[in-house]
Amino acid sequence: MDVATLNTSLVLEQYEQLNYVVEQMLINAQQENWELLISWQTKYQQLARDIQLKNGLTTIDNIPLSQQDILQMYINNILSYHEQLKQLIHLRHNELSQLIGEQVDYQAKIDSYQTIANLV
Repeated sequence: MDVATLNTSLVLEQYEQLNYVVEQMLINAQQENWELLISWQTKYQQLARDIQLKNGLTTIDNIPLSQQDILQMYINNILSYHEQLKQLIHLRHNELSQLIGEQVDYQAKIDSYQTIANLV
């Protein structure tokens, strides 16, 4: 196996792994399994770093046409999963902010009622 074929195989494998990791992160976010989502973050960061380093050695032009489609599919999936994950986390963040605001409002009302009760 020559160096170009080995590099191509490695790049495809890395993108396949990154695709899987981001998909798992999305699934965990959809299931609100935040601990497991966070546990994937280290693997995500390592793969992303490895891909950045490898991209300096292997460009898409160096990858055979038959495998460029597979690589493009992984990239499209990763971008789609990432966008969905971002939107889902943003939605959950807004919901949590609203709940916290409601709790603060309830606590303020309780404090006011307690103050009035102490006056009576």
